[in-house]
Amino acid sequence: MSEIFKINGANFECEFLLKDDKGKEQIEFSKDAIKGLDLTESIFEPFTHAEVFINNPFDYIDNTFQLRGDGRDLFEFSLKHEDAPDSEKLSYKFVIDGENNSISKRDRANNFKSYTLLDVNYFKLNEEIPYGTRYRGKVGDIIKAILSDILGDEIINEDSFAPGDHDINLFPEHILPASSFKYSDLLKYLLGIYYSIEGELAIKSFLIFDRKDSKYSLVPISKIFEENKDRLLEGFGVGDLISKSDSSNKSNPPPDAKVNEYLTPLSNTDFTTPMLTYSNEFFMNVLATGYDQILGEHVIREIRIKDIKKKWKTKFVDVFKCQGGSPTAFLPLNKVKKEEQFRTISLPFSINTVAKICEADLVANLTFYNLQLNINNLGDTNRRSGQFIDIYKPAKEEIVDKKLLGRWLVTVCRHQFVGNSYQNTMQCIKTYVGPGAKISDDIE
Repeated sequence: MSEIFKINGANFECEFLLKDDKGKEQIEFSKDAIKGLDLTESIFEPFTHAEVFINNPFDYIDNTFQLRGDGRDLFEFSLKHEDAPDSEKLSYKFVIDGENNSISKRDRANNFKSYTLLDVNYFKLNEEIPYGTRYRGKVGDIIKAILSDILGDEIINEDSFAPGDHDINLFPEHILPASSFKYSDLLKYLLGIYYSIEGELAIKSFLIFDRKDSKYSLVPISKIFEENKDRLLEGFGVGDLISKSDSSNKSNPPPDAKVNEYLTPLSNTDFTTPMLTYSNEFFMNVLATGYDQILGEHVIREIRIKDIKKKWKTKFVDVFKCQGGSPTAFLPLNKVKKEEQFRTISLPFSINTVAKICEADLVANLTFYNLQLNINNLGDTNRRSGQFIDIYKPAKEEIVDKKLLGRWLVTVCRHQFVGNSYQNTMQCIKTYVGPGAKISDDIE
């Protein structure tokens, strides 16, 4: 049964429950008993993980609930801002994966217990695949079939589950999982070889869990960027008395986002530019090797950054706008080092398929190993990965503004509850700089 508690001075409807999978034994905790809760949502990982820290005076939990430790112990929680009608509920169900005790040497009333929490869907998928199981068809459809078989058909968002263009259909091609593979391992492998053709580019997709309707979607990353206005969460102001309609700063995004001048000011920003290590490891031409069934021989195909950069810019930069004009793609590459550097990738597919997988991988690298921003702010349950935020600044433009201001994709959102305080830490990426930026691209 949920109760109302004060968090950050506001009313939150809260429920915390430890129980077995049959519902025969359970403990319902008040918010005051929950001393800490740390939850991470990531666009790169469809299965959420968390940790909870609970007051355990006189070993109350141990004397009330018999923990099995075999995956049948569950921890559920939900939080919702009672005073905000449009606030989303932050609600998850976990399997207890680990247990630790913090014991007071002098006062047993000050004992605490922490649980490591594993996404209940991941736990269900973390079982061995029957020997001889094989899959054929489009990779997206195989992913959907696995999720449906293990988690149920109701877990799939049918309107947003792209089958992709990698089709396992040439005899004797099959997906034959290794004997040590579990369904969770197979899903990660399939996501690695998945691609869909969007225009002239091969694109990867993210398997995304929407906690609003508890369904999974398989969404091409180009579609996420294309829908940036529809996925816009809110705006943050750098400095005091921010006004999103202020167009004096050319790098500001359009005034699309909701901005609360009092609750979301950014006095400091943790902003970084990717350096040489990223560039050397992830921004590199590719030699794709595979088998040509028609010629009956192994073939090598080149995937060059300079050949896909303009197509990448169309999908991941041109979809954005700045108040002072069109943004500029941020992809500074050193011509001398990058023109002739290659890494080789060999996969057990036809050369055309291997080339598309390599291209999709390179496109993802150019997108996500880019400008980076970390934000820490008062907590909001509406915030989650896979959405966008806007950064505004009304003052006269400075050099850093061309990188800092604009529309950022939230890749990781962390929800941290400590006592009666609630904070979000968001990790974001951006693919462009403001108009007129003087950063040349030597690869051209």
